Amino acid sequence: MQSELDETIWIDHLIAEGFRVDTRLKVSEWAEQKRFLPVGISPMPGPFRWEVTPYLREIADCFSESSPIQHVAIMKGAQLGFTVGILENVLGYIIDAVPGPTMFLSADKTVAEQSIELRVDRMIESAGLSRKIFSQSEKKHSKKTGDTKSKKEFAGGFLLAVGPNSGGKLRMISIRYMLRDEIDAYPQEVSKEGDPIKLTDRRTDAFESIRKILDISTPLIEQTSRIKQAFLKGDQRYYNIPCLKCGTFQVLKWDHMHYKQDEMGRLIWPAVFYECDKCNREMKNSDKTEFLGFGEWRPTVIPTEPNYRSYHLASFYSPVGMRSWESICQEWITVKDDPPMLRVFVNTVFGETWIEKGIAPRYERIMLRREGYSTGTCPGKAFFLTVGVDVHADNIVVELLAWGKDKESWSVNHLILEGQTEKIEGEVWQKLKNILLSKHADLESKMAFIDAGYNTPTVYEFCDQFVDGVFPIMGDARVGQKAQLFIEKSLTDRGHQVKRIDLYTDSLKQELYSYLAKGVPEPGQDYPYGYCHFPGEYGEKYFRQLTAEEKFSEKDKFGKPHYAWHLKHGRDNHAHDCRVYAMGALRYFAVKRWEMTFGDKEFSWELFWQWAEKGFQEHT
Repeated sequence: MQSELDETIWIDHLIAEGFRVDTRLKVSEWAEQKRFLPVGISPMPGPFRWEVTPYLREIADCFSESSPIQHVAIMKGAQLGFTVGILENVLGYIIDAVPGPTMFLSADKTVAEQSIELRVDRMIESAGLSRKIFSQSEKKHSKKTGDTKSKKEFAGGFLLAVGPNSGGKLRMISIRYMLRDEIDAYPQEVSKEGDPIKLTDRRTDAFESIRKILDISTPLIEQTSRIKQAFLKGDQRYYNIPCLKCGTFQVLKWDHMHYKQDEMGRLIWPAVFYECDKCNREMKNSDKTEFLGFGEWRPTVIPTEPNYRSYHLASFYSPVGMRSWESICQEWITVKDDPPMLRVFVNTVFGETWIEKGIAPRYERIMLRREGYSTGTCPGKAFFLTVGVDVHADNIVVELLAWGKDKESWSVNHLILEGQTEKIEGEVWQKLKNILLSKHADLESKMAFIDAGYNTPTVYEFCDQFVDGVFPIMGDARVGQKAQLFIEKSLTDRGHQVKRIDLYTDSLKQELYSYLAKGVPEPGQDYPYGYCHFPGEYGEKYFRQLTAEEKFSEKDKFGKPHYAWHLKHGRDNHAHDCRVYAMGALRYFAVKRWEMTFGDKEFSWELFWQWAEKGFQEHT
C-alpha cells in the first residue's frame, strides 16, 4: 500500500512540472514578487520587504530549489517575524514554484489548523495562489474541494496540517517538505508509537535526496528541549551586526544592554542603549534600521550532518516598530525577581532554555549499587513478586520485582519481549502469559499491572484470561492526587465486563526516587526502608530509563503554579514506567488483601510485612 502511495506521489510530481514557475527563483525573490501583507493583519502592511527583517532572507533561501540545505533548525525569541518571513513564504513558494507533499505540524492539531485558517489562507489569497488550490480527485460527482482547514490540495502536492499527537497521520504517507513549528511543545511520545520527531523524519525517507525539513521553536526547559538539541546538531549560526562607529561585528547580548531607573524604580526610557563590545559606542533601538541590514549570519561549529544549518536569534533583533529594547528592559525590571515569570522572559526574549532543578537522581550513582547476583535470582529474604508491564507497538517491557520486609526490593529480571502487540494471538502475548504464570527465583507473582494506554482492547482481552492478579491499568501522572492512589473502574469492552485500575503515579514516582537516593549501609547495618537492589548484569540503558523523568515547578496558562513530570530529552522511560507499575501493584495487592482479611481495620505496612512473612496465614 505504501509503495502505491509513493508511486502516486511521484506521478503527481511529474505532472506538477507543467505548473511550475522558474525553479531557479529563490524563496526571497519569490516573496518580493508575490507577497503582499494585508492591512489589519500585519503591523507593516504592503508589499513584503526583506529590509524589515533582513536576518530572515538567508534562512528562507535554504528552502529554495537551488539550495543544497536539507535541514534547518531555528531556536528563537518572540516578535521576530518568523511566521511571515519563513513559514508563510516557504509554504507559498512550495505551492507556486516547487509543489510537493507537505506537512505542517504545530503544538497541537487545533493550533495547526488555526494557523492555516488565519494566516496561510490569507497568504494564499494575497499572493494570488487561490486558483492553484483545488481538489486533485478525478472521481465523478466528487464533493471534495481540496481546500479545508486541515488540507490544501494543489497540482503536484498537498499541505496537511496536523498535531504531534496524530499518530496515524504521522505515519500514513511520504512527505517532501516537513515543517515543524513550536517543537518544544510536542509530547515526547505518541501513544507508545514513538517520538513524533522521529516518526515524521521517517515520512521524508522517500525524498531523501531532495527533502527539506524545518524545526522552529521558542525553547522551554533545558533538560527536555527539542529545539536546543536540534540547534546543537547544526552549524550553530548567530547574527552578527556591525557597530555603527568602529564596524566591529558582534552578536547582541543582554549583558551589553544598559538602562536606568528613577527614584521610584521606574524605567527611564530615553536612557536605554546598547554598548558596543569593542569601542563602547552607545547604540539606540532606532539604530536597528541601519545596522540590521548590514548584519550577517556566521556559523560557529561544524554540523553533525551535511547540509544542516541551525540558527539562534534573540528578541533584541526585533525590527523597529515591533519589540523594542525599551519594552524588553521594562519587562526585565518586572520579572527579574519572579522565577516563574523570569523563565518566560528567558524563553521568549533571550531565546534560551530555562535550566530548572528537577527531582531526579543521577543514573551513574544508581549503577554503582549493582550487586553480584544474577538475573532470575533473589539473594535476599523476599516473600513474593509483583510485575510491571509496559506495552508498545512492537515489544512488551516487563520488570519482575521481589519484595521483602520494609519494602526492600530486588529486581529479579527486566525483559524486553519482541513482537507485534496488535493482536492477542501474537507470540509476544504468549511469552508474557508464560512469565506471569511461572515462578521466578522460587517466588510467585501476586499482582501484575499492565499498561493499557496502547492497544487497549488487546490488553483488556489478555487480562481477561486471568481469574485474578492481572489487571489493565491507565497511569495518570497528574500531581496532587494524594487522596487516592488508585481507582477501580468497571468497563464494558466489546460486550465483556472489564475491571481496570486507574493509577495516580505522582506519589509512586516520588517514592521511587526517594528510595533510589538511599545509599549502601555500613557493614553490619540493615538496609534502609525501601532500599532497591539490582543485579550486576543490568547495563547503563536500564538505569538511564529508570531515572528518565524529572519533576519541575511550572505555571499553567492561567499563571497558577503547579508541578509536572517531564521526560528528559533523548531518554526512554520504559524501565521507569515498569518499576512504577510494579510498585503500584504492590500497593494495590497489599490494600486489597488486607481488606479481605481485616475488613475496616486501619492498614499498617508494618503489620502487613509481618503477615507476609508468615505466608499470609489467616489472622487470629
